[in-house]
Amino acid sequence: MFDESRESREVLEQTAAQMREAVAKLAVQLRPFPAFMGMTSLQAIELEPPDSKGGWGCVVVLPDGEICELELEVIPGPVGPTDVDQVDRYRPLELSAGDYIHFAAAALRVMGRKLERRKAN
Repeated sequence: MFDESRESREVLEQTAAQMREAVAKLAVQLRPFPAFMGMTSLQAIELEPPDSKGGWGCVVVLPDGEICELELEVIPGPVGPTDVDQVDRYRPLELSAGDYIHFAAAALRVMGRKLERRKAN
């Protein structure tokens, strides 16, 4: 992809920083933020990983524009064994600039499409 020279790393870091700002600005415009998998209690948009070999979990963009990994855990609810509840946790990701750029581009595409659909309706 890129040579690992100092100049290329600087370009990647600058691009990632600009994209971080763009993702945050677009996320703020997308109100109400979409529900994750139809769950009204959880607002997040799942993002496609750069490859299937990366060991990525469920990477999402949140209403503030943060890109992180979502961990959902199903736990028994208060009523009985058939009643279940969930605990969601967001784990910060330590992404390289190149990986962040990939996820940020995916976030911009999907959020942009959602905004366009809203404006069309």
